[in-house]
Amino acid sequence: MTDVFGIAEILVSHAVRRFKDHIAIIAYYGSRAKGTASPTSDLDLFYIPDDGAARSLSSQFVIGGLPYDFWPVSWKMAEDIANARSHRPWAVSASLIADTKVLYYRSQQDLVRFTALRTRIEELTKPENREGMIQRALKEYENALFLVSQVRLAQDEGDALGFQWAGLQFLGRIINCLALVNQIYFSKGWGADRSQLLRLAQRPADLVDLVDGIVCPVDAGAVLDRAQILAKEVRHILVKAQASLSARASANVVFDSFYYYVFEYKNKVLAACERGDRVAAASAAYHMQEQIAQLMNKVHSGTFPAEMNLLGEYVGGYLDAGFPDLFAAASQGDLVALASQVRRLDARVRDWFGGHSIDLNVFDNEEQLQKFLDRST
Repeated sequence: MTDVFGIAEILVSHAVRRFKDHIAIIAYYGSRAKGTASPTSDLDLFYIPDDGAARSLSSQFVIGGLPYDFWPVSWKMAEDIANARSHRPWAVSASLIADTKVLYYRSQQDLVRFTALRTRIEELTKPENREGMIQRALKEYENALFLVSQVRLAQDEGDALGFQWAGLQFLGRIINCLALVNQIYFSKGWGADRSQLLRLAQRPADLVDLVDGIVCPVDAGAVLDRAQILAKEVRHILVKAQASLSARASANVVFDSFYYYVFEYKNKVLAACERGDRVAAASAAYHMQEQIAQLMNKVHSGTFPAEMNLLGEYVGGYLDAGFPDLFAAASQGDLVALASQVRRLDARVRDWFGGHSIDLNVFDNEEQLQKFLDRST
């Protein structure tokens, strides 16, 4: 049987001989690095080259009945993985950095830099980095939702392979959401060891069953049904985690210099109402209310909404402040009522800002503007 580490030594020697001054790190990962390899386990190696150099070393081959992959990982890619901002799901990619064995390093400085990336991954699993990981999970959820729509589209088109593949892609992203919010990564792909899913403290109770139903569906509709259920259940987990990030900010900080936007959108709505343009009036009114609602939520509940949030989940602070709901009049196309509500909102915002010591930055003349500019500098 071929000695896998003998092959690794050949690869390292070849790489160092050709590009010694341009390769910072050579390492291997996977089951061989974790000591869990079987006789049929492959050997995955990567190297970190200087930018633009040594990429031609990349090679993939089979010898002695085992596959080998020797591929380049840039410093940027490694840093993105370590900071959970890579396009590769952190749930499985973090192990690439965290669980490696270094075979070669060019200098002590390179080794220290690489070791710092492993330390960073460990840091992201700690309580003090919880907020950042929740925010990353909220962002990843957008990718998962897109893939639900791909499942639906493929099913509508009768693309059996397409909807099943989209379902698997969806699983990768939704499980990554759970890994991020739990601040945990997997030592191997979740498909290779699904028991790792049970390590997630925050997870849908029926997670494993839903995963099974998407991977091995009983019929075409099962993939979409289970994907939608899983997306909804994970969303509840994320919303709950998001709500726990209470970091309220003072109103005068959040709304500093914001009245300009209220005034601008008020004028947009009124101008559209005057010319009878229902679409433009409704669009401006929707944007006006939503922007104020976002900021009010930061004052009221301590968080800025994410793209995954529904407006109804963060409009509470807006309504509690006594601001009028523009959506009813806008959706009904009642331009007279909408114009009246927008004027009422403007007046109410002015009063609310005054009660919270928020400057409107509304001036009557150039002298007042100059005083404002002088104060600002």
